[in-house]
Amino acid sequence: MELKSFIATTLGEIQEGVQMAINETIANGVNGVINPSWGETKDMDANLIQNVQFDIAVTAFDADKSGVKGGIKVVGVSIGGEGSSETTTSKVSRIQFSIPVVPPVTTIKN
Repeated sequence: MELKSFIATTLGEIQEGVQMAINETIANGVNGVINPSWGETKDMDANLIQNVQFDIAVTAFDADKSGVKGGIKVVGVSIGGEGSSETTTSKVSRIQFSIPVVPPVTTIKN
């Protein structure tokens, strides 16, 4: 999987997961809230920002095969067959970074 797809999918699924949990809590009448915010939507501020930390092993590679482009991919293993021939040079690296997000909230009126 390409790094950009992994990041986009991960962040999207985190947001969707938080929203699903909020919706299920409300629908089931459970006491308590998930990611509470006091006041109205207009009252939301920078205190709601949370960092999603990534610590990823990636491989940068060059492949000598027609139709295959080099690039940065999240580390995975695949084995080819069918008598194909390929020369690949790769280097595995670890990268760490964080992305600030504001996840869905449950607003609680004062």
